[in-house]
Amino acid sequence: MAEAGGGTYAAILTDLLERRVLAPTDSVLVQFAGEFDEKITAELGLVNCTFSNLAPDSPSSRLADGHGADGRAPLRSVSRADAHRMPYADASFDHVIGHAGLHHCSRPHQALHEMYRIARRTVVAVENQDSPLMRVACSLGLAGVYEHAAVADGGGTTGGVDGTGVPNFVYRWTRHEVRKTVATFDPGRAVPVEFHARWLIGSDRALTASVRAAIGGRERVIGLLNRGLNTVARRQGNIFGFTIRKDLATPHPWIALEAAS
Repeated sequence: MAEAGGGTYAAILTDLLERRVLAPTDSVLVQFAGEFDEKITAELGLVNCTFSNLAPDSPSSRLADGHGADGRAPLRSVSRADAHRMPYADASFDHVIGHAGLHHCSRPHQALHEMYRIARRTVVAVENQDSPLMRVACSLGLAGVYEHAAVADGGGTTGGVDGTGVPNFVYRWTRHEVRKTVATFDPGRAVPVEFHARWLIGSDRALTASVRAAIGGRERVIGLLNRGLNTVARRQGNIFGFTIRKDLATPHPWIALEAAS
């Protein structure tokens, strides 16, 4: 699913840059990263990035060479670590961002907690949404419940849950679940969350192989379908992004009263 939600991912980061919530020189941890993430962050001019990806065989950070896909000299630091237990102190980075990775974690809420813990200002995630239309699609066999294609792309040894060869359950999120989850992470403060949703059907690995084969080569039909769905039911879109604004968090009234007393 790497490129499926790439437009939403780039749009969210671009919006944060334009609003000056994110600056090109801010420190950014890019979680669940790969060549796609290197490309997006480079295009957006983010120059202080640390890339991390799932490392099922080790809970600790292991520095890699950082070479890009073209084999040129390393541009950024790269690490591999257990997403559920990251080797960084609280508030180590200004921003922590992740694209299409939480659903590969055996404990997605814990992995999101680590992203939240490490971030000083914002957490950005792009995943799949759990909506009524997506549930219908899954029940009809149109969308996948387990992600077999990623493991196939990984040669049967990686691409699945926690980076292993076991196909992961496609964990989809709702707005309400994200808000509740953030509230459990930080019960003393009200933390705003910005949401973004859109339909992008076509290259999405969440669709079954038979559905992708059936719609393959029908770009005009797919484009019309996406436009129609985004017109009438964009809020339920399969691509789902959220930005957790720690920088705008405020103490709950009872916390403020206790602090003043």
